[in-house]
Amino acid sequence: MWKKFTILATSLVLVMGSASCGRTDSAQPGASETIKLSDPDVMFLQMMLPHHEQAIQMSDLALTNTDSKEILLTAKSIKKIQNLEISKMKSWLTEAGLSTAGHMMGEDGMMTDQQMTDLRAARGKDFDMQFLSGMIVHHRGAIAMAQTEMEQGSNPKVKAMAAAIVVSQTAEVLAMVALRRHL
Repeated sequence: MWKKFTILATSLVLVMGSASCGRTDSAQPGASETIKLSDPDVMFLQMMLPHHEQAIQMSDLALTNTDSKEILLTAKSIKKIQNLEISKMKSWLTEAGLSTAGHMMGEDGMMTDQQMTDLRAARGKDFDMQFLSGMIVHHRGAIAMAQTEMEQGSNPKVKAMAAAIVVSQTAEVLAMVALRRHL
């Protein structure tokens, strides 16, 4: 049962993640309008970049530190979607003439240096539990950041990506909680 749920959630995540990175009318060839980003939009994008980058680092570790097909499927899905979102976020910041250097503020679910060191050293089921527990907290931080963007941001493209992050990462959290129960 939980394997079917994980596959269903992963499929939903791939669809939602791909939708959040698609073209919109203003991105059509010939459009010369520069993207307009409010301060909350910029804050969201610049904070989400290192957040996504850490999730990718965590997912990369799964490629060598686990034997679980479910963990590998989860990690590959996270990596694919978040790489697409990073590319889109950087393009928006660049188009607006802003820095793509990320920065973090407050409680956002990021793993500490020690937690990342422990994750790198873990193998097998120990890795699986640390990965799932860390990624669940990590995703919940991203969901909170995205919800703030949805409330305070003004750019429709950025808000649409934030909404897609809420949906996709909520589905991933549910799948990871179910998977963690069955390890």
